Amino acid sequence: MFGLDINLAKRVPGLDLARAVAIFLVVFSHSLWISEKYPPLVKWLMHFTATIGVEIFFAISGFLIGKIVYRMLLKDDFSFQDVRTFWKRRWYRTLPNYYLVLLINIVLWYLIYGKIPERIGLYFVYLQNFFSHSPDFSRISWSLSVEQFCYILGPVLLYLFVRFMPNINRKKLFFGVSSGIILAVLLIRIWFHETHQLTSIYEWNENLRKVSMYRLDAIYYGFLVYYLYVNFPISASLTKLFFVLGILGIFTLHLFIFYWGISFETHPGFFNVFYLSLNSVSICSLMPYLFTVTISSTKVLKGLTLLSVLSYSIYLLHYTIILHSMKVLVPSDHLEGIPLLLYTLTYWVLILVFSYLLYRFFERPMTDLRDSNTR
Repeated sequence: MFGLDINLAKRVPGLDLARAVAIFLVVFSHSLWISEKYPPLVKWLMHFTATIGVEIFFAISGFLIGKIVYRMLLKDDFSFQDVRTFWKRRWYRTLPNYYLVLLINIVLWYLIYGKIPERIGLYFVYLQNFFSHSPDFSRISWSLSVEQFCYILGPVLLYLFVRFMPNINRKKLFFGVSSGIILAVLLIRIWFHETHQLTSIYEWNENLRKVSMYRLDAIYYGFLVYYLYVNFPISASLTKLFFVLGILGIFTLHLFIFYWGISFETHPGFFNVFYLSLNSVSICSLMPYLFTVTISSTKVLKGLTLLSVLSYSIYLLHYTIILHSMKVLVPSDHLEGIPLLLYTLTYWVLILVFSYLLYRFFERPMTDLRDSNTR
């Protein structure tokens, strides 16, 4: 498949479909930066799709990482060495790409603006948005910070409980730690609502949704779903029911609530406290059914798998490198109609080309190196 050795038999088509949809939604939404002159309906949809896409990634990551951590925890000889090995594998997978793109970003920023980005050191340790919103530089990295700290928090807590309470029921411990983190973050968001006054959805987006300390629960909803998935199997009809309820939940949270007059300005408490949690629950409800999805068309399956495989590279490159560079070289704010369509399609093609190159010649070799060093 385009020179990539991908074993389709080992893939989960439903999860690849979800990743492909998620990265498309993110890129589609961020395309709004090209110009504000898209047709009204397209522009309206662009305002909502990035949030859905990122939350899908959180849910998938939580489910798959939860599977790894759960199996690690249940090992009879579980020790901190297992935690270190888990981190090593995750960081081989995520850090090389991140640091390479970060360095490219810094160079581009300097060439364009003649200065080094502010608070740049924090980006190297994912602290740029832990307590407050990140600067304008590398805006997409906020979600990567959330994921990295989730990888650290849960395994450390699980290890400490096992270390000092060796006879504890580990299945219940996994459930308890995951639930405890979710509850703790919910209480932190309640505190945020009581102590902060935001005036718009934009301020909410910058000061709550994209701040790590208020989002550390995002991955752990996926942990909980995995726990329930392996310990309480459900029938095929129930998986379909949860899928339908999840889709209805997503549409309600992103479309219907505005019809009912629920906006940030009228209901800030709903957005500050409950919206993100309900979003996570809705998306996680899709997971059991996605594991049963099959795709009969080989061409469609290969296309979705390719997008899924490239999704991390696409996420890193699409906004602050490719689109930023395009807008500097060929300003686009004035475009509309056919020129805007052509610019957008060119942007999407460049994303695929450069993401493929990054994956094939850097991300994949680093992953292979990880596999050879952590066996």
